[in-house]
Amino acid sequence: MLKLWERSKRGAVLPHASSVHDEDLARLREKVMLLDVERQEGGPRYLIRYQGSDIDRMHDRNCVGLYLNDVMDPSIREKGLKSYRRVVDQRIPAFNSAPFQDEKGATVQYERLLLPFTRGGEQVDQIYSIVTLFTEDNQSPFQTLKNAVSPNDQP
Repeated sequence: MLKLWERSKRGAVLPHASSVHDEDLARLREKVMLLDVERQEGGPRYLIRYQGSDIDRMHDRNCVGLYLNDVMDPSIREKGLKSYRRVVDQRIPAFNSAPFQDEKGATVQYERLLLPFTRGGEQVDQIYSIVTLFTEDNQSPFQTLKNAVSPNDQP
């Protein structure tokens, strides 16, 4: 997706949202969340327009039509939204990676790529968030993540 983002810019500050087609997302569809950026007085809010099945499993529900600001776990909300705000402010992609560990010591690596797009002009109107989970063993990364604590909460 990052290569698509780079190619789609075509000399502009941001690629246009229409440059992403269904076939571009075919291999990633279950890992993708598409958010509309709404500018409000208290800062941007991120309306979830599309959410793949992996994201459904991470949140235990489909959050389409809700704001990421409201559905993100309160313990990680401020830190998590900081990356989205940086993408909006700087108009560049962001990559985050963090290990989460459950009470049994199982670890899941959470990786997230945020790609900003415009519908016209030079402001960020949409963000594609691509989330990938990795585990070192055969355990379900979704179950491990559900039982895990935030990296900030770990000793």
